[in-house]
Amino acid sequence: MEEIRDNSTPKAEDNALTEEKKIKAKYSGEKVYKIAMTLHPDDETEVPVRYFFKRPGNPSYNRYVKTASKDMTGALKTFMFDAVIEESKAKLEEDLEEYPALAISVGEKLLSMMGFTDLSNLKKL
Repeated sequence: MEEIRDNSTPKAEDNALTEEKKIKAKYSGEKVYKIAMTLHPDDETEVPVRYFFKRPGNPSYNRYVKTASKDMTGALKTFMFDAVIEESKAKLEEDLEEYPALAISVGEKLLSMMGFTDLSNLKKL
């Protein structure tokens, strides 16, 4: 019986899963998170992006709080680059050049890991 081989190139989804497995294995003792989103630079274009981050530490958060009042975007960028893993760093830098507001979207996701939320309730008793 003849062995059947599939010599086609792997799909993008397969590559993404393989990359995730490698990252999971490399950072096995740490909490690593994937932030994925689709950017819409115009009505006809969708740009899927994803980055991997370690959970930001308290010193990183404290630096963010200290500098946010002077330069919000700069503070968010520093906060993100404190947490981004090496495998995602170059792509994040490249995407931030093209889409500067990405810092706000990604930065807010990282802040939510630290307990920041806009979904809270306040009620006078």
